[in-house]
Amino acid sequence: MPALRPMNMSDLVKVIKIIEAHDEDDGEAAEKDYLDSGVENQFVLERDGKIIGVTGYREVSGTDQTAWLTWTYLDEAHHGKGYGKSMVSDLLDKLRNLNARKIFTKVSDYEDPEDGKIYERALKMYQSLGFEQEVVSHDFYDEDEDQIILGLPLREEDSTFSEEESNVAEEKPIIRFDGLYEIAETEGAYSFSWVVKNKKTLFGKRCFTVEDLKIGLESVKSSGGRKTFLTFPSNLPLIHNPLQAAGFKYVGRLENYYEQGVHEFHFSHDLNNL
Repeated sequence: MPALRPMNMSDLVKVIKIIEAHDEDDGEAAEKDYLDSGVENQFVLERDGKIIGVTGYREVSGTDQTAWLTWTYLDEAHHGKGYGKSMVSDLLDKLRNLNARKIFTKVSDYEDPEDGKIYERALKMYQSLGFEQEVVSHDFYDEDEDQIILGLPLREEDSTFSEEESNVAEEKPIIRFDGLYEIAETEGAYSFSWVVKNKKTLFGKRCFTVEDLKIGLESVKSSGGRKTFLTFPSNLPLIHNPLQAAGFKYVGRLENYYEQGVHEFHFSHDLNNL
C-alpha cells in the first residue's frame, strides 16, 4: 500500500513532474514555492519506492493553529484507486494529532477546452472528506476563472462552536497600506499589503480612507490589473465604510479563520467599474 513520508528537497524534480503533468503553470508556481518556502510540512506518497503523489500544509502566522493545504496532486496513472483521498486523509490525521484547529484549501473552476473541468475531481474529493465551500471569488485567477475556498474544522468542539458563544472584542488599530502586488497564480488580480502602526500622530487618521483606496486602485489599473481583492479580520469595524464608499463588494468570509469567532472577510473591486 502507498505510504506518506516527509518530502525532501531531493524529491523536487519528481514532485514537479507530477504537478506539471496536470498543469504546467501549477508546476512552475509550485517549484517557486518550494524553493522560496522550503519543504517543511510537505509530504510525498510512495508506492513500491516510487513517488506517486504530493501534499502538505503551511501554517498561517498570526492565527490560532490555522493551516492551508498546499500542492496536492496524484500521478495520473494512479487516479481512480482512492490513493488521493487516502493521502489527504492521512495528512488530516497528522494535523489532528498536532491539535491543529482548522485547514483551508482553494480550487479553481477552470474549464479546459479539451479536458473540461480539470479540478472538479479534486473538489469532489475534498468535499467527500468534509470540506465545505466558504468563499467564491469570481474572476480571481483570470476572466471567467473563479477561486473556490473550502474549510474543514479539525477539532470536534470547534465544528459545533456557535456565533452566539463568541465574545471577541472589536479592535480599532491604525491601519496603513504600504504597497500593492499581483497575486500569485493569477492574471491581473492584485491586492494591497497593509501594516498596523503602534501610534498615530496628533491629527492622524486611525483607519485607511476612501482616498487611500482610490490611490491604490488607480495604481493597480495603471499596472494593467483588472481586479483587486482584499481580506481583513472580522473584528475591525472601521474598515467597512471606506471599502463600501470606494466601490469594494463583500465576497464572503472564512469562518473562524484567525481564531474562534474571528473570521476573515473577503472583498473585491472590479476595475472596469473604476
